[in-house]
Amino acid sequence: MNGRVAIVTGASGGIGEAIAVAFAQEGARVVVTARRAGELERVVARIEAGGGSAVALTCDLTRESDIVELFAATVRNCGRLDVLVNNAGKQGPGATHELTLDFWNEVLAVNVTAPFLTSREAIKIMKAQDPQGGRIINIGSQAGITPRPNSLAYSTSKRALVGLTHSLTLDGRAYNVVASIINPGNTRTHTTGPKIPPGARDIMAPEDVARVALLMATLPPEVNLYEATLLPNTMPSFVGRG
Repeated sequence: MNGRVAIVTGASGGIGEAIAVAFAQEGARVVVTARRAGELERVVARIEAGGGSAVALTCDLTRESDIVELFAATVRNCGRLDVLVNNAGKQGPGATHELTLDFWNEVLAVNVTAPFLTSREAIKIMKAQDPQGGRIINIGSQAGITPRPNSLAYSTSKRALVGLTHSLTLDGRAYNVVASIINPGNTRTHTTGPKIPPGARDIMAPEDVARVALLMATLPPEVNLYEATLLPNTMPSFVGRG
């Protein structure tokens, strides 16, 4: 990825941080973005300590103006954009009959509307630059395929992300823009980690997901690994039936 520029949203920890580090290790200049400036600076320091290059730009993905400025600042700082990773997400369990409209709207704002807005801005840049084109990688979820109970808002949003990815890669063909989606199963992050015992076999490391994102990002321009479902091999759901 030498000479390439990537934006990774939700890069202050977990899967987003792992992807940012993996991209930087392969030579990309990485723009890490999230709301927590302190955590972003920690990620930048980690990348730079490993010899990589990164820029931290805070962004509230529920604000269109913040997103527009994020992409403008990326071009000002880095000159172009080759890869966008839509990783930021919001989740939270709740019985369907108890969900509030506010919570529903919050989940869809981060998980669906934000990837639409970031992808829109990315395509504007990728379409106009030379050489033309780039890649958009969306981080979906197994929940978008086989939901857990009481996950209506989250599962619906991740299923919608599949449709968004499909349309993006179809509409992007005219501009050499490729879109892909990764659907991870149980992955240890700052939200899931405390709930899973250390050494458990039915959970993946964020770095496992990052390896697939890196593969997608480094394929030849004419090749698209459109969709990847990544699971712990002993995860009981999805593959088997009870």
